[in-house]
This record gives sequence, C-alpha cells and structure tokens, in this order.
Amino acid sequence: MSSRPRMGSDARKVLGWVLMGLAVVWGAGCKKDAPAASAPVDAGGEAAATVDAGVPDAGALAKVSKPLRFSNVGLKHVQDGGVTVTYTLTNPGTAQGRGRTCLMLLDERGLAIDSRLIGFITVKGGWEDTFEDATSVDDLRWNQARSLMLFTTASAVSCSESPPAPTSEPFRMLPTGTPAPANLPLPDPPPDSTPADIEVSGLQLRQGGTPPDPTLTYTVKNVSDRRASGTGCLRAYAREGSYALEEVDVGEFDLAPAASSTQTVPVAFHKARHWEEATVLRFFVDPYGCEMSGGAGNPGLPVDLPAKADSEEAHHDAE
Repeated sequence: MSSRPRMGSDARKVLGWVLMGLAVVWGAGCKKDAPAASAPVDAGGEAAATVDAGVPDAGALAKVSKPLRFSNVGLKHVQDGGVTVTYTLTNPGTAQGRGRTCLMLLDERGLAIDSRLIGFITVKGGWEDTFEDATSVDDLRWNQARSLMLFTTASAVSCSESPPAPTSEPFRMLPTGTPAPANLPLPDPPPDSTPADIEVSGLQLRQGGTPPDPTLTYTVKNVSDRRASGTGCLRAYAREGSYALEEVDVGEFDLAPAASSTQTVPVAFHKARHWEEATVLRFFVDPYGCEMSGGAGNPGLPVDLPAKADSEEAHHDAE
C-alpha cells in the first residue's frame, strides 16, 4: 500500500505566510473608493468637480463639451405631409444624455422656416441607441425647404430657443435624406412674425356655384428682411363696431423676404344665416390666425360683401 506524500517544511512555511496575509486583510475590512464631490451632469453639459482617492482636491474641472453624435439617419416623406426620421445617437461622454430631438427646415438662404420638437431621447454614457420619430409638415413649408437639420437640446430647452442651444453635433441633410455639408453655421429658429411684416392686396370675395359658398382671393407679400408666416382670418359683423358674428381662418402662408403668394380660399361660415345678417367684413393676417388677430394694432382690412340674392340690387341686376 502506497503512503500519502507529506508536505515539505518549505511548503508549510509559504502556506503560513499566505494565511497570515489573508487574516490582515479580513481584519482591516474592504477599502471603498472616495466618493466624488458631485455626480456628473448630462452629456453636453458642464463637468462636475471631482476628488481622486488619496490625492488632494483637484478643484472644479474646466467646462468640457461632449456633444451627442448622429449617424445612420433615414428620412421618409409621404404625400399627406407625414415625415418619419430614424437615427442613431452616440454618447461619447460618461454621463447620461437626456433631452429633445429637434427638426429644423431651412430655405435656400439658410433661414429657418420651422423648428419643431419631434421626440425625446435618453442615451447612457459611452453607449448608442436608435430612435424613430414622426411629425407632420404641411406642403407649403416642405416645398420651400432646401435642407433639414437635426439636433438635440436639453430637456428644459425649447427647439425654438434663440440662439439655439444644441447638445449634439447638428446633422444636416437634404429633403431627400441625402447628407448635406456639415460645416454650415447654426441658424436661429424663425422669429415670430407680426402683421407689419405682411402687405395685403387684391382682396376680393366672390360668391357663386352650387352650393353658393363664397371664395376669398388675396395676395400677401413679405415686406420684412426675415421670413414671415401666418394665417388669414375673415370676420363678419352685423354692424361696424359690434362683436363678430363669425370668424374663420382662410389660408396660410410662409414666405421668404420679398416673396409673395396669391391664394383663393373657400369661406364656409358655421351658420349660413350669418351671411344674410352681416353688413361688414374685415380681413386680418396674424401668425396665429383668428385666435390672436384684431386689436388696436391690427384693425384689419375691409372686404366688399357680395350682393345678396334677395336684395333690391340683385333684383335690379336681374331685370
């Protein structure tokens, strides 16, 4: 029967030293890293002050910009105005990036036509994620767009902030989805228009057809040095100075400086009898249409009423 080999004296000495070392570590406990002075902020923000373990306070770090980056951008536009954007966002920083994704439409002069929120994003530090957002753009604006721009902002910052405050590298593309040159300046979002930016001419109300709903024709021209947009509003009054019987939005426009547009828009009052009761019509333009138009600074323009079918003038014309 074979005997079991015995451990040599040298091996026993080594084992003893190992056991002593483990006892020292267990007795002292596990050492934790020194806590940071404050948690890091979101990507694209300002770095926080940190303290390294065993090293004196290093003080607040300088502002470090680590903008998010777009890639794999896809664009789909359909006839009813729907726009779908797919994209990947990469966060090169160590802090989580949160905020909004904005889509800006630009005209041939690089002026912003529209700037809108299309979605919300969250990307962990050092990670990337893919998103799909959808919005709707009316044909009037889409047909004037010569390029598009994607960018992100902080959660509390609007897409229409002026000047823009992006937390990403802006990504530019053509309306076809093809990437555009990236080294272009970041434009300001479109400013709020005022009635003084728009000159109105050629107001004419016609009535005819079956049913005899009238149509309003007018021309608007942007007389400012910036883009101007708005909506027409037609109001009907029983008499001058009274409250409006009816008000309806009639057409919208979005124009580059010095550009003009002629529109012919059907007018449908909510109550047909108001056509018979109205003696005064006035036309207004405002960024928000009938909702905000009127007041001392925007008295509107008079519109001639079409002859009423049962009026003496109409009977005279018939004879």
